[in-house]
Amino acid sequence: MEESHAFVVLAYGQSPFLESCFQSLSAQERGGRVVVTTSTPNSVIAQAVEARGLELIVNPRRSGIAADWNFGLQATSARYVTLAHQDDTYHPRFLAASLDRLRGDGALCFTSYEEVDDQGQAAASKISRVQHLIEAVTLGGSERPSNRRMRAFLAFGNPLPCSSVTFDRHRLGAFAFSGDFASNLDWDAWLRLLEAGETFVRVPERLVGRRRNRHTATSQLIADGRRQSEDLQMFRRIWPRPIADLIAFAYRAGY
Repeated sequence: MEESHAFVVLAYGQSPFLESCFQSLSAQERGGRVVVTTSTPNSVIAQAVEARGLELIVNPRRSGIAADWNFGLQATSARYVTLAHQDDTYHPRFLAASLDRLRGDGALCFTSYEEVDDQGQAAASKISRVQHLIEAVTLGGSERPSNRRMRAFLAFGNPLPCSSVTFDRHRLGAFAFSGDFASNLDWDAWLRLLEAGETFVRVPERLVGRRRNRHTATSQLIADGRRQSEDLQMFRRIWPRPIADLIAFAYRAGY
C-alpha cells in the first residue's frame, strides 16, 4: 500500500534558506508530496514556491507559532506529515527511513540531527554537542525507546527538534501544539504525548541538518528572553525547583 505522506514546509518571513530546504526535499530517495504553508505571504515565498511548482496554502490568521504548526498539520489529508522547517535540510534517506519505522505502532517517528552552517556544511555548537551526548547516553541505538528512556532524553533540555519528526495523524487524533509556548511548544508536546502513553519510534541516524543563526525564530526568542523563561518553566515541570533552576542556569550557557 502506498504511503500517504506530505512534507509541509512552514514558511515565514523572508528566509534565505527556503530554496535549500526545497532542494533537499526534492532529492528524497522516496518521493513525497511537498506543500508550503505560511501566515506571512510575501513575494519571496511566492516566487520560490512558483519556481518549484509547489502548492502554497495561506493561513488567513496570524496567531503565533503554535497556530502556524497546527495549521500545517491539518493543511493536507495525508496520514503522515513532516513539518519541514524552512531553515533546515533533509538527507535523501529521511523520508524512506521515517516511514519504514512508522509501519509499526509508533504515533510519531524522529531522527537524529546535525547542525549545519549557512552553507549547509556540518557544524557544531556547545548546545548541539551536549544534546548529542544526552541522546547517546539515554537512547543509545534504540529504535523504539521506552517511556523511561524518552523521559530521560527530554529531562535536560529539548534535543528533539520538531523538524525531525514525522507524525501519524491517524494515531494522534486531536493532538495539537499548545499556544502557551513560543519556543518550547515542541518540548511541551513531547512530554504531553508521553504522558498520554503514545509510542515514539526513532531512526538513530542524523538525517536532518539544522541551522542556528540570527535569521531563525529560535535566535530571535533567545534575544528577547522568551526562550530563557520558557526553558525555566519546562525544567521546573520536570525537576524539583532547586534542581530545575540549576539545570536551567547551566543550559543557558549553551545558547
